[in-house]
Amino acid sequence: MQQEYAVQTCVGCGQPWGGASACRYCGQMGGLPVGAVVSSAGKRLLAFVLDSVLILFTCAIGWLIWAMFTFANGQTPAKQIMGMRTVTIGAGTRAGWGRMFVREMLAKPLIGIFLGWLIVPYFWLLWDKNRQQLWDKMVGTAVAVDPKRPVSDQARPAAPYVQQPQHVLAPQPQVQLPPAGQEKPRGDPRQDGYGQQSGYGQHGGYGQRSGYGQPRYPPFPTLPDPPRR
Repeated sequence: MQQEYAVQTCVGCGQPWGGASACRYCGQMGGLPVGAVVSSAGKRLLAFVLDSVLILFTCAIGWLIWAMFTFANGQTPAKQIMGMRTVTIGAGTRAGWGRMFVREMLAKPLIGIFLGWLIVPYFWLLWDKNRQQLWDKMVGTAVAVDPKRPVSDQARPAAPYVQQPQHVLAPQPQVQLPPAGQEKPRGDPRQDGYGQQSGYGQHGGYGQRSGYGQPRYPPFPTLPDPPRR
């Protein structure tokens, strides 16, 4: 028998997909249309700096009013300017208003207050396989570069980022079995025994031909004595 296993490949580059939420070769995001790739650490740093500058120059009021509109599209003001979008991992959709509010207004401040002094949380995406920050992990999101706005808020029935699995046959050792009902060849010593066939078409065993105490071959015929004169 041969066993089949599926190999998933990316529609963007045709390479094996891997176990992350984005292709490890071209960065195509899982569940999103072709062209929506995971954001690099450099782009996310620039977006963070730009949001900080906008908050500073608008006294946070202008940024907050702007963000109330962009949250519905999975964006902050800086992400909107840079063509980036927060998406929900596994759903193939952009993050909604409620998820963005929790991410930006609750998760980020909490991590900054309790873990910000460690500095490490702000660099978490550098070694995370899905390029997530800790606040992304709290709400199940990631950031994609989405310049053409192909990401919608409707879940897609089938993930287009992975091609149909290619079924590969794994060779298995073949076992040859004799046809049903076929007898073993005569003369096989493994068939000798009590009441079993022995060599040369004879039967062995007690009381059987060629058994114990029985002649294997018929006796020679005896001739009568010649008459005496």
